[in-house]
Amino acid sequence: MPRGPRLTLDNAIFHIINRGNGRQEVFHDEKDFETFLSVLAHYKDIWGFKMYNFCLMPNHFHLLWEIQKAETLSRAMQAITLSYSRAHHARYKTAGYLWQGRFKNMIIEKDNYLLSCGAYIERNPKRAGLVARPEEWRWSSYRFYAFGEPIKIPIIKIGEGKKLIELIDENPLYKDFGKSPGERQRNYRDFVIEMDNEETKEKFSFRDKGILGGEVFKKKLEEMGLKVEAGRRGRPPRQ
Repeated sequence: MPRGPRLTLDNAIFHIINRGNGRQEVFHDEKDFETFLSVLAHYKDIWGFKMYNFCLMPNHFHLLWEIQKAETLSRAMQAITLSYSRAHHARYKTAGYLWQGRFKNMIIEKDNYLLSCGAYIERNPKRAGLVARPEEWRWSSYRFYAFGEPIKIPIIKIGEGKKLIELIDENPLYKDFGKSPGERQRNYRDFVIEMDNEETKEKFSFRDKGILGGEVFKKKLEEMGLKVEAGRRGRPPRQ
């Protein structure tokens, strides 16, 4: 079946995910994770999107971006996945498709859905059994919010030398967790623990939906001409 048009919008927040082809591993060791973060930082500097949360897993990744121009989403993601594919092929002498088709994206309402989505993303390593606690996984934004640790990635700019890129932009709702950095960090750690349930997993699943938000938000997008409810997958039922 032909693929439908991508759901995009100016000045919107997107939960983005892509997997390895056939669910194969795309990150095999620390160097691979570091390479992907460098690629992310490079194109963040070029395209100017905000990144509130991320998590890199061995065979897929999650990103939570805010973008001013809708076209930035596809252009930046194409550059990121292509650049990493080339680096992966060069290192492992491989060829062919590294990623499982085109990436998926979901529009997120900028309220508590945004906070919850970020926490859900950061719980992935714990949920998958890779670590006992989220802070044990180095390849996510969790420690930025839970312990106040900045994530600065060095990139080389032609004519400028080495430049440090702040990989994470603080979630605009994070300040509501407390009056001091310590209070916000403690409350955020408790908040992430609460994300470990089946209801949360189902809410943030990409299955048959491209928008996550309240009814008022969905109605507003419908009035803008966006299709809020995804269509049924596969062949139409027989009459």
